[in-house]
Amino acid sequence: MLRRLQSLPRVMREEDGFTLVEMLVAMVAGIVVVGALVALLTISLDQETQITDRVQDDRAGRSAMNVIVEELRSSCTGFGAVAIQAPSTTPVSPLAAIGPQNLWFLSAYGNSTSGEASVERVVEHDITWSSTKTSNTGKSLGTLYDYSFVGSGEPPNWLFGTLSTVNATKRVTLATNVVPSATNTIFQYWRYDTTATDTSTYGKLIQVPESEVPTYAANRKIAEVTISYEQAPEDGDTRSGHLASFQGSAVLRLTPPEAATEGTTCA
Repeated sequence: MLRRLQSLPRVMREEDGFTLVEMLVAMVAGIVVVGALVALLTISLDQETQITDRVQDDRAGRSAMNVIVEELRSSCTGFGAVAIQAPSTTPVSPLAAIGPQNLWFLSAYGNSTSGEASVERVVEHDITWSSTKTSNTGKSLGTLYDYSFVGSGEPPNWLFGTLSTVNATKRVTLATNVVPSATNTIFQYWRYDTTATDTSTYGKLIQVPESEVPTYAANRKIAEVTISYEQAPEDGDTRSGHLASFQGSAVLRLTPPEAATEGTTCA
């Protein structure tokens, strides 16, 4: 028997193995490697999610902003009418008066006959933000709607029916999961300063305080509107890196209103 064992190769006869210390070192090294791989995978998946969310944000938020700005820039009705106005009648809830979450304005459509530059019809718009839910970080998410009301009559005395959601000629959903600013503001309004005694500041655009917006809109002295909001992805995730910010503006009065006139509009 001894001869048979001695005749076996030396590798097969050795009984050496791993010590406890070696096994612990190997286990710790394996845990570190696996942990690094898991962390790398987690970071990669999070980066992929952020990229996907930002693509969704950009598509939805930019599309809504383009519609709003283009409608505003096409809102010259002519005949002395001013684009940004107070609602023609008191809006029915959930619609509200002009303010930080409701933008009321007129848009005009010309005669389709070639060579005629007359206004055929005017549409009163209310672009409004309506809260829908709270996000995973406590932000208020909502939907931007565009309600349209077709007017009748003759310019500039256009007539509109009841301003309610059921009476709207058309309702368009511009974007969902829209986040207003920290003060729940999407629309800000500007007017020309006609009270300054210094000629260097006279006629400069200044922001209208929220409480005074309805008054200046009723007097048809709003000269510019700015739009700003954040867009969340389809799942409503509002963590850092998952939101996109959008800003736009439109100037709708070219000169300050004088005491006896309304000033020159974009018409």
